[in-house]
Amino acid sequence: MKLIDLFAGGGGLSEGFRIDGFDFICHIEKETSSCDTLRLRNIYYYLKKNNKLELYNDYLNKKISFNDLLNFVPENVISDVLNLEINDDNMGYIFNFIDDRIDGKSLDGIIGGPPCQAYSTIGRGKNKLKKEKDERIYLYEYYVEILEKYQPKFFIFENVKGLLSFKDYKDKLLLPIILKAFKDANYIVNYKVINSENYGVSQRRERLFLVGFRNDFYLNNDFFNNLETYKSSAPTINELFSDLPELMAGESKDEYSKSIADSVYTREFRDANSDFLTQHFSRPNKENDLKIYKLISEAKKQGINLKYNELPDELITHKNTKSFLDRYKALDGNSVSHTIVAHISKDGHYYIHPDSNQNRSISVREAARIQGFPDNYYFETSRTSAFKQIGNAVPPKLSRKMALTILDIFNNVAEN
Repeated sequence: MKLIDLFAGGGGLSEGFRIDGFDFICHIEKETSSCDTLRLRNIYYYLKKNNKLELYNDYLNKKISFNDLLNFVPENVISDVLNLEINDDNMGYIFNFIDDRIDGKSLDGIIGGPPCQAYSTIGRGKNKLKKEKDERIYLYEYYVEILEKYQPKFFIFENVKGLLSFKDYKDKLLLPIILKAFKDANYIVNYKVINSENYGVSQRRERLFLVGFRNDFYLNNDFFNNLETYKSSAPTINELFSDLPELMAGESKDEYSKSIADSVYTREFRDANSDFLTQHFSRPNKENDLKIYKLISEAKKQGINLKYNELPDELITHKNTKSFLDRYKALDGNSVSHTIVAHISKDGHYYIHPDSNQNRSISVREAARIQGFPDNYYFETSRTSAFKQIGNAVPPKLSRKMALTILDIFNNVAEN
């Protein structure tokens, strides 16, 4: 089944669909660092298929440069990544790019969702006056435009659950308008808020998924009911981090603390062909923040979510002590994480490591594991961009189960 990924980000949704039965025509994404990550992931799968992963590991070990790596890869391996913003000015180019890659064949599916910040409940009051001019609100129209042109068999559209209650500048609920646009484009659509924790992801992450099938298909299988057959429990944070070496703030380590044989809870994240650990580095922090981190994480062990205004006076530096009182938050080692969001790219105050002895915010690799990315997934090109890509991603462990559900449905159609 031939797919395109719109608003692809760092590739979390794509990663789940990189299995037999699916083939990507293209990934379209405006952020350059995310596109670099997508290209590198394409290279990983090419080298894996051709039994040359030692070259990928050499790149991760900084033995060769990215340009050196490209010498071993055909150009078409990375040419499906289009680094371009989806907007009015670029739609003609985007259509031509897709047409060239489809080469007269039909498109089977579209996955992806436009940036979610416009629909979020956070800052909604502040953003109210900008609605008429905020182009992010209406990015779904490009999604519909592409659906109308290529008429794929299905699509998966992901966004924050705030879309359920979001109103446009005319004070009308936007979701019914989006649903009507999909219906007018010839799709039968169902939607549901999915919590990733129920699908093996160590994170309470609720996101809205709209799944549509072209209305000329007779599908007696409901996507979301089928998806529930793939539910599974998630490891706790302590279990998830159990083979990652201890770090202090500002440190980095590249070797696991346990062998893969001893990594009961985390073997699925590990690469059996490599013991090299990447991107397990943490931010350096100011002394005042480290003192706060220690208090917050120790209180969390006692089941207490210590508020900012409850800190010792000498540690309180913000004038605002009446709102945003949970601006510092520790993970619960005996449970799953709260939602990882893109703000983690700005600071780690909301993601303090559960081990107060390490006294830091979580590393890039720890954040990636919480999202369900395998350890061989490498995020380009900086710590900040890596955190942003992770925070914006659909957990690959969830998207893999969505991909399997799509295959189940179409296999059932073929049998009938």
